[in-house]
Amino acid sequence: MEINISSLKNALSIVKESVNILDNNSEEYLRTSLEDSLVKRFEYTLELSKKIMKKILKKFYDKQEEELTVNNIFRFMYGLNFISNPESWRNYHEKRNNTAHEYNLEKSRKLLELIPDFVKDVEELITNIEKILSVNS
Repeated sequence: MEINISSLKNALSIVKESVNILDNNSEEYLRTSLEDSLVKRFEYTLELSKKIMKKILKKFYDKQEEELTVNNIFRFMYGLNFISNPESWRNYHEKRNNTAHEYNLEKSRKLLELIPDFVKDVEELITNIEKILSVNS
């Protein structure tokens, strides 16, 4: 099982670019579309992060599929120093579920408030994954 994080890096780059575009656009009719796009980019990046976390736990730490519930993934990754706050990741997951299953503008805007912290947390995850990959290559 190979672990390739280039897709996660690309996804995060697009999230950051989308934030920049949104921050520099004051035209209201475009902002709603840009916000929707950013929510989708957040969802995609979060799901990709979870999949990669799961692969790491299986490959390097011999975790079994049945152990890897979403909460356990975040708990294990915290215990192994890949992430510094599992509660933040649980919150991202919860907000993602809220927007994915029941889209409404208010929930979407609440999620957008989390994006700066999410970006930092994914950057931290990538840095820590790169460390283990360099040691094990």
